[in-house]
Amino acid sequence: MSEQKHRKKLNTEQLEVLELLYKFRFGSNDLIARYFGKKDRSFVFKRLTILLERGLIGKRFESSYRIQGKPAAYYLLPAGARALQESRPDKVINIKAIYKDKTISEDFIQYCLDMFGLYCQLKAQYGESLKFLTKGQLVKYDYFEDFLPSAYIHLDIDGSEKDFFLEYLQSSKPFFTALRRLKQYVDYAESGEWEAGTESDFPKILLVCDNTSLQKRLIKKAPRILEDADDEFRFFITSQDRINAWLSFVEPDDELSLSQL
Repeated sequence: MSEQKHRKKLNTEQLEVLELLYKFRFGSNDLIARYFGKKDRSFVFKRLTILLERGLIGKRFESSYRIQGKPAAYYLLPAGARALQESRPDKVINIKAIYKDKTISEDFIQYCLDMFGLYCQLKAQYGESLKFLTKGQLVKYDYFEDFLPSAYIHLDIDGSEKDFFLEYLQSSKPFFTALRRLKQYVDYAESGEWEAGTESDFPKILLVCDNTSLQKRLIKKAPRILEDADDEFRFFITSQDRINAWLSFVEPDDELSLSQL
């Protein structure tokens, strides 16, 4: 009997860690601890260590991380993806998508960690009322064949349901990429693919900027992209630390420092 067969079966929490790393591509000890609602990081560290030893996850940590105060970033390995698929036969796990994670750019890792952080913020506020799907989970839907938002959010609180596309924008990227992304949303809305595939209205779109400087710049330049967009096409721009206020069930107003375009 092989050594692999002798190994203990993964427990629920270990599988949940694998699922989180598949969902967000990268995660840190702190973020995973926040997801589990644990203040003691050793709770997660023990599980990450076991998964590392079993060759199910990898770890990105450069010597410069310590100087910069950056955490180690954990990611799913093909063996971990296969273990996850075996435990979740009802879900389609795209193993090919993770092969480049070992050498992917630092900017992309930070993007994934920030997306994970946004999810933890929203999960702490909305709990089970929140449905949060990332690109890796959306790719299987036909109506996202040519376009993928950073995330799709569905909130169901006391029977009141709302849908959003969330786009996370990094100031480390050239500014024109933010404007181009905005134009892609306009084109996708006009294509009618969402309405045809879901038989529902096009969601509101929330642009989350990683700092207020990018937010202000985007507010100034975005109207040029949106001048020919449909009147029902609704865009909101906020910064990372204000997302919870925007997603309240009160319509955005000036007091929330948000802009409707």
